[in-house]
Order: sequence, then structure tokens, then C-alpha cells
Amino acid sequence: MRQVEQREDVAAPERADAMAGEWRRESPALPMGPSSNLRRRLGSSPIPANLAGAIVVYLYFTFVDPLAANPTPNMLRPFLVFLAVTTTLLFANWYVGRRFLAPLGAWRRRLRSGADATRVPDAIRRRALNAPLANALLSALGWTLAGVFYFPYLAWAGVPVSENVRTFVGIVFVGGPITSALAFLLSEFHWRQEIPVFFPYGRIERAGALRVPILLRLGGTFLVTSVMPIVLMLMADLTLVRRLGPAISADVRTLLRAQLYIVGATGVTSLAMAFLVARFINRPIQALRTAMARVALGDLATRVPVRSTDELGELNEHFNTMVEDLREGERLRELFGRYVSPAVARAALERGIALGGEVVHATAMFVDLRGFTAMTGRATPAHVVEVLNEYYAIVERVCERHGGVVTQFLGDGVVIVFGGPLHPQADHALQAVRAAIALQHTLAARNGTHVGEPLEAGIGICTGDMIAGNVGAGDRITYTIVGDAVNQAARLQVKTRELGTSILLTESTRQALGLAQGIPLRARGAVALKGIAAPVEIYSVDT
Repeated sequence: MRQVEQREDVAAPERADAMAGEWRRESPALPMGPSSNLRRRLGSSPIPANLAGAIVVYLYFTFVDPLAANPTPNMLRPFLVFLAVTTTLLFANWYVGRRFLAPLGAWRRRLRSGADATRVPDAIRRRALNAPLANALLSALGWTLAGVFYFPYLAWAGVPVSENVRTFVGIVFVGGPITSALAFLLSEFHWRQEIPVFFPYGRIERAGALRVPILLRLGGTFLVTSVMPIVLMLMADLTLVRRLGPAISADVRTLLRAQLYIVGATGVTSLAMAFLVARFINRPIQALRTAMARVALGDLATRVPVRSTDELGELNEHFNTMVEDLREGERLRELFGRYVSPAVARAALERGIALGGEVVHATAMFVDLRGFTAMTGRATPAHVVEVLNEYYAIVERVCERHGGVVTQFLGDGVVIVFGGPLHPQADHALQAVRAAIALQHTLAARNGTHVGEPLEAGIGICTGDMIAGNVGAGDRITYTIVGDAVNQAARLQVKTRELGTSILLTESTRQALGLAQGIPLRARGAVALKGIAAPVEIYSVDT
């Protein structure tokens, strides 16, 4: 019986990423989003924002700042026209939005009933991501159509051209953008609760989704909340000056002049503050975004400068701490990978290190370095280690090329398994024999340039059932293969010295090879192996 540990490097970032994605294949709890049907309908629809905007614009042009210098005494007809236009456009908005959102609602109900989130079509996922922008575009289109309707209607009603143009501008370029921005933000607030329902694993595919950058959102918000009111106030002042003309009093002129100054100063200050705040928020976020992309590509030397004591500075500081922890974990994984095989490391990370094993049909190979004892007596320890490292590297490289997994280094010996659970192979016996032949050729080529100190190996191969799994005591664990086939392979490599050959294999391996593999075998009869009850038929391989 022999215990087996596996070694190999596992520090590649793509392997770590794959292991993270596969580790503990447990589905996260499915987010349900807003539970109230009323909240879902109000949040996903642009109608509330558009209705509020339409009422505000109507009250302004009807009572606060009438459409003409002499407003029409009959207020019923304008109200009925407003009601008809608003109802028509809101109904059209509702109908188009309903057609757009209906598939989302159907899939949402299916997901809440337990459907698999991975089966949601990509087109539905993209529609969920684009829903807020779709609401904003529908709102903007509705306000544009309202402006296009009111322009000829007011001209027919006898409203002066200047007032008509002012109304058109107020509807299309003031009311429309403000309402559309409000509809977008309300819908965005709602869909940020719904998006996890369609992306429960958090991997949002951005292909086909129209992205609204943070800088654009901040700029739009400042434009609507800071710049737009000032511009409207300025337009109202200019309209008042134009309407009063020469009849304007000195007090009114003083008031308007002061108001114009406040509007101008406030406007410049608002623009400057908006620009600075946008940069203060956007630049750290973009720096963090770039750094995270570099970390995703495996660059763990990335750091984000911490420039403030606010939440963004704290976020960047936590990011740097996280990267340091990742770097330390990567270093530990690399060290771990140098003590065990990468296949063992992957299995440990994916399935844990629970004790236990499984019976597998595989091929075991033992490789022994001849003349090692004599070399240790005449060479310095440093030179012995150097030769061993060269020998190990050759064995590992050749065997892994044929799918073998190095499981243990035993002084001057190496244990390899072909077709085990960590690297299944249907033709594991054939690959083991081919690896043995290739190893002898590689050593012969190496010895041609190192005549004074050749490396020669004896190889034993046996195919059969063996137990593979984790064994240990306390807090020490090792991955092991044990069984009669493993013992026979170990004894065979000793027999290579006695029989004057370099590769020996058992009858079980010969049967697993088949008859048409072109492997030159020579029968050596039945031999007794230490610890094996009955003699074993063996064969040598002519290299």
C-alpha cells in the first residue's frame, strides 16, 4: 500500500476563476422583487410621471403664465382639448409599454413559480435591462407629439406666433425632457429591484443593452434640478419685459435686474458645482471599474488611489484590501500547487477535503532512478538535489503529456496514475505504456549530452482496480491510491534490474492494450512478486 500526494502549479487566474464559478454548485436564493402588484405597475410604467408633468404644464400655461396677453375667456374648450390630447397620448403610451413589458411579466411569474432562471431567453433579459430607457423614450415621443399637435391648434385658435412658439418650446424642450428624465429614474428605481429576478447569479450580459453612464445621469439630474429652473426663470423675466415694453416701472426694472443677476450668478455656480461633483463621483468609480477589470484579467498588483474619507474613499480602500487578500490567497494556492497535483488542488477546491475514496479501474506506474544510492555517496547534497529536480521534471513533463497524474515523489522514485478519477481516460493503459517508452527515449536523449552522469530509470506498470481518495488523521490530509494493482506496479520496477530491462508490465495491462496497438512486447513468464500471493505474468517492452 502506498499513499499518494499530487503536485502541480494551479496559480493560473483562469483556473481560479473557473473553480470559483464551479465551487459548491448551489443556486442562490431567487430575488422576488417588489411584492406589491400596485408598486410593480406604477414603477414599471411611465404614465404617473407623464400625467404629473402634463398637469403641471397645463396649470402653468393656463393660470400662471397664460398663452397670450389677453387669455381666452372660455376655459372649457382648452381644458377639453388638453384632456383629449393627454388621454390619447397616455393610452398610446400605456398600450405600447404594455406590449413591451408583457413578456417580462410572464417570465417573472414563471420565475416566481420556480422556473429555472438560466432558461430565460437573452432577448427577455435585454428587454429588462432596457426597460427604463424605453420608458424615457416613450415619454419623450409623447411630449413631442403633444407639441406637434398644439402648434397648429393654437395657431387656429388665434394665439400669437411668439406665444405659440414659446408654448411649443415649453412642451417639447422643457416639459418633455424633465418628465422623461423623471420617468427614467422612477423606472430605473423599480427595475433595479427586478433585475436580480432575471439575473440571480449576478452575471449581467451587457451585449444589446443600452448603457446610460453615471456621468450622463449626474449631468441630466443637475440639468433638470439646477439649470432648467434658472433658465425658465430667465425666460419668464424676458417675457415679462417684452410684454410690458416701455410701460415697465423703475421698481419692476430694479426687481428684474436683481433677479437676472441672481439667475446668472446661480446658473454659473450651479454649473461649476455640478461639474465638480460629477467628477468627484465619476472619476473614483471609473478608476475602480478599470482596476476591477484588471483584477479580473489576473493582475493582482492593481491598486486604486484613496483620495477621500467619504463612502467612495472607503469603497476604494476596501477594494485594495480585497486585492491584497486575493494576492495572498493566490500565493497560498501557488504554494499549495507546488506540493500537490493541480488535479488534486482543483478537486479539493471544488469538492472539499472530506475523507473517503472510490474504486476506479486505472493504470499505475512506478518510475525508479537507478544508481541513486551510489550517487548520494559520492556527490554533494546540493548536486544530488539538482539531479533529482532534473529527473523529476523530465518524468513529470513526459507523463503529463500522456494524461498521467504525478501522485508522489519517493526519494528516487515517482508514482504516476493514468485514468484515475482526477483525469479519466478510456485508453489509460495505452497512454501509460506510451509515456514509459517516451520517458526512456527522453532520458536517452538527455544522456547523450551528459555522458559523465546518465539518468536511467526502471518502470513498472500495472492495470487494475484501485481505491482513490482522501485519507488522513487530524488536520493532515493526503490524496491516495491504494490496491493490489498499485503494489504490483511498485514490485515490477524492482524486477527490471533483475531481468535487465527498463519497462515491465503485467498481463492485465497487456490485455487492456488490445492486439493492434503496435507496442513491442516480450513475454517474461510468471514471476513471484513480494507481497503478492500468486505469480504474475509479466512482459517487457522493447524500446
